[in-house]
Amino acid sequence: MNHIHFQLDGRHGVLSFDREGSSANLFDRAVLVELSEKLDALSAHPELEGLLIRSAKPAIFIAGADLKVLSTAQGEELRDLIELGQATFQKLAELPYPTVAAIHGACVGGGLELALACDWRVASDASATKIGLPETNLGILPAWGGTTRLPRLIGLPAALPLILGGKILVAKAARAKGIVDAVVPQENLEAHALTFLKRGKRHLPNRILLHNPVVAPLIAMKARKDLLEKTRGLYPGPEAALEIAAKSCYGPITQGFRREKEAILKLAARPETHQLMRLFFLQERAKKHRVVQAEAQPVGRCAVIGAGVMGAGIAYWLSARGHEVVLRDLDDAALAKGMKAIAKNYDEARSRRVFTPTEAARGLDRIFPTAAPVPLDRCDMVIEAAVERLDIKKKVFADLAARTRPDTILATNTSALPVHELAEVVSNPERLVGLHFFNPVHRMQLVEVVRTPQTSDSTLATAVAFVRSIGKLPVVVRDAPGFLVNRILMPYLVEAAKLFERGGDPKAIDDAMLDFGMPMGPLRLLDEVGLDVAAHVARTLAEAFPERMSVPDLLDKLLAAGHSGRKSGSGFYIYDGRST
Repeated sequence: MNHIHFQLDGRHGVLSFDREGSSANLFDRAVLVELSEKLDALSAHPELEGLLIRSAKPAIFIAGADLKVLSTAQGEELRDLIELGQATFQKLAELPYPTVAAIHGACVGGGLELALACDWRVASDASATKIGLPETNLGILPAWGGTTRLPRLIGLPAALPLILGGKILVAKAARAKGIVDAVVPQENLEAHALTFLKRGKRHLPNRILLHNPVVAPLIAMKARKDLLEKTRGLYPGPEAALEIAAKSCYGPITQGFRREKEAILKLAARPETHQLMRLFFLQERAKKHRVVQAEAQPVGRCAVIGAGVMGAGIAYWLSARGHEVVLRDLDDAALAKGMKAIAKNYDEARSRRVFTPTEAARGLDRIFPTAAPVPLDRCDMVIEAAVERLDIKKKVFADLAARTRPDTILATNTSALPVHELAEVVSNPERLVGLHFFNPVHRMQLVEVVRTPQTSDSTLATAVAFVRSIGKLPVVVRDAPGFLVNRILMPYLVEAAKLFERGGDPKAIDDAMLDFGMPMGPLRLLDEVGLDVAAHVARTLAEAFPERMSVPDLLDKLLAAGHSGRKSGSGFYIYDGRST
């Protein structure tokens, strides 16, 4: 065992996590046993003035439990692992001197549960620092003390949204919630963390007016109502976490640990948990899967053509990830509207403490809007997000081919048009690729990377790496009608529209699919996408597969009457809460 290193630094100790043979610090049985033994030794030295816990990894504090171990452990093996983690972290909490976690990088799941067992927590302000308890997203719950300790630290009302939603916070947002005690530049992290040892052992605030057998169930009742509106009772993890957090925010802490253990043993055996774990591993595989052997080229400055909903969304996301972006549109009014939408996204992110005011201002400054043709020879990638008409796109790409370097990647955000037909007007067509983002860009994780017959391996590798670098999940698809998502989604949406056309109640149609497990009803989704966009994609598929798909007349009737969805104020629904 050589994953945790201790050194004495004057009158305080330093415990450094550095999992051997791994780029990440993870908890498995071996690491927990090693930590337990080191804490036993440390408890025998009450003369120490404190203990600082840190990570030797460059961008990870502790990324939680080893999910490969956790996903396969069952019965007594899982029970033993949970009890070992709870007992080990409680040893940390019971040390006779103050403890502080110096957090830089990912501090999630079991990593945060370890930090919660410390008296104090100080985090770096680096973008790599992410803090949260995402276990409910995997069908389980924080069972190494997190469900019990977090409400006692910040209060049950503040803790429930974080636990039930599996939210991951940046450092400043975690500070605002009270999870960490200070946020400082990385270079000052450990020096500042040591100052907290002088404060002594922490004494949690008395929350008896909230945390008692009368009020806590009332808080839980309201939270359960909100939760069921989102989950429709289909996700057992958040419901179990809610019950345990409400019961364990008062009384002996060991009772909370017992409830956590009993709940996770039940949850681990459920089929929903196995499928959520499987989904997680598939997503992780997609983040790392090598599609081709070619090496990806670096992408710096980008251009986005079109300042509409999608263009503005893409420009915002790229600038927020550090890219300089030329935002081009023919119309000053369209540019102004697009920049207004981008500014609104930055304002919302700033209010959620995703960005500081300075970071948001710098992000906006990285966007260069222009209605005039400008040189694009400094751009490594150009993403076209203009109107969904092939003739217009061909004119755009012919112009782009003439104003960019021969190695500049030219990408289209089309949702349905054949990308390979644009190759006719592009010199060096091997640099042409589809990058289909979904609306709203800042919330939708998936990006379809569309490979044409002419797309080179180098272009594909670069496009995939670029999508990953901006925090999205790439899925490589062939240049075929509907690509992947719309090929699956559109028949479902069209059938829902046909049910409505035959007199079906829109709310009943949507509720049926929500109860099935969809995150949004099909008619509401059509309104969100826009009936004009949906009709265009549906026609593309109907032309390609006339024996399988037909477009409901209803869509054209709604569009002719000006009902194009939420953006026009009405579609299948009128957006004052009444159905059309």
